[in-house]
Amino acid sequence: MKRYIILTLAAASAVLGLRSEERPDTLFTAQTPETAIITENSHGLTVTVINSDQTSSVFEQPYDSNSAIKSNQETRSGYMTTIYDGVIGIKAKRHWNVITGGIALGMVNAVDQPDGLGLQWNKSFEISWVNAIAAEYCNRGFSVSLGLGFDWRNYRITTRSHHLTINGAGGIGTSPYPEGSTPRNSRIKVFSLGLPLLFSQKFGNSGIAITAGAILNFNTHASVRTSYRTETGNDMEEYAEGFHHRRTTIDFLGCLQLWKSCGLYVRYSPQTVLQGHGSPQFKPLSAGVMFFL
Repeated sequence: MKRYIILTLAAASAVLGLRSEERPDTLFTAQTPETAIITENSHGLTVTVINSDQTSSVFEQPYDSNSAIKSNQETRSGYMTTIYDGVIGIKAKRHWNVITGGIALGMVNAVDQPDGLGLQWNKSFEISWVNAIAAEYCNRGFSVSLGLGFDWRNYRITTRSHHLTINGAGGIGTSPYPEGSTPRNSRIKVFSLGLPLLFSQKFGNSGIAITAGAILNFNTHASVRTSYRTETGNDMEEYAEGFHHRRTTIDFLGCLQLWKSCGLYVRYSPQTVLQGHGSPQFKPLSAGVMFFL
């Protein structure tokens, strides 16, 4: 959002030889102002503008002692659709923005999983859209946002000895593959709606920023799927849902922006993914790259 501070100084027609009906000139324009200080005395007018990058611009207009001076100040601001630091949004006056961003791709580690379960970090992945839409308030380089986002997590195993399946108690258990079959993979998938509350601090024009906060997740869907090839060469897939996963969780998110809204993130939940009923207990820890946060 650009604000323009236009200072018009028109000398009296008798002194400057200008007609009173002439349009005033634009004598000073500030592109990214944060604070404007206007000082006027009998000797002249001084305008000092402190920009968003903490640089300052100064405009001075001395007064002739025999002149009649008329001064006018006009401040303009408005709304615009913009792409700023890779984030698409509608920027409004008074530093309120409506934004979208925070596309994350990462790997997920099943922290504290039981020995022998076999969930693999290098084959488990996460796709997130942290702020599908959010309201953001900015003050200089600091901002706070509250939004709505989405998250998909896949916890995968490729062990040959067993696969994931529904147990008799309504939870998740393990079972051996059918005799003579060729194992492929087995996975648990969880989809979540999130309400992220994030705090960010940018460091001038360096492109470096830090973001941290918490995300309240509503885990609306979970499923388990296993695929393998039978001894006779048929491709088989077993799919199930309706087991007892934890419906509400809290994640803690941290992101270090390194260059043009691209950075690295870490996301962790102190709560387990599955909830009782004989299911193995583990907590998600994901890390990867994030764009446009």
